[in-house]
Amino acid sequence: MSYATLAEFKSAIGIGTADTTDDTALQSVLDATDALIDNYTDRRQGFGTATETRYYTASEWSYVLTDDLVSVTTLQTDDNADGVYETTWTAGTDFVLAPRNAALDGWPYTEIDTSTPSPRAFPVGVYSGVKVVGVFGWPAVPTAVKQAAIIQAGAVWSSRTSPFGVIGSQDLGGILRQTRALHPEAQVLLEQYRKREGLAR
Repeated sequence: MSYATLAEFKSAIGIGTADTTDDTALQSVLDATDALIDNYTDRRQGFGTATETRYYTASEWSYVLTDDLVSVTTLQTDDNADGVYETTWTAGTDFVLAPRNAALDGWPYTEIDTSTPSPRAFPVGVYSGVKVVGVFGWPAVPTAVKQAAIIQAGAVWSSRTSPFGVIGSQDLGGILRQTRALHPEAQVLLEQYRKREGLAR
């Protein structure tokens, strides 16, 4: 599912819902825009969700950094670097997700911490020593991301008939030349969601 729906996109560019002539092409633009946004923000799972198994290498005994994470189904560790994940951790008792207020703010968790009273420790330096089965991604598509998708998709759609990548006119308030990977307004909306690199190993 795209970050912006086909109906939302059509409404934004002035195409009525009853006009289905270009629906396939419009959806293709939305899908391409999602990929462009994911690449720009460096969000491995994008802003949707997926149930996956991922592996991490802990650099500290008390926590391990993760990719965008919504919830954990199973957490296991390979404590002696033999490739077997022999220790299963219990949520709440052995570990907690962090930042603690992430869900309240509509953001994903990006860290798993050992629970304060727990004697457990992550296997520091063991390559892929932490195995996480859970829901990765974002709890919901942020409003700013949806709006950026509509703006960017509109720019891509308009460029199909724009000579030399020029959109707009002086009569309409100015000219925008499509020389950037992202529309400037879309870029501003997405800036807070940029992540320089993923962490899955």
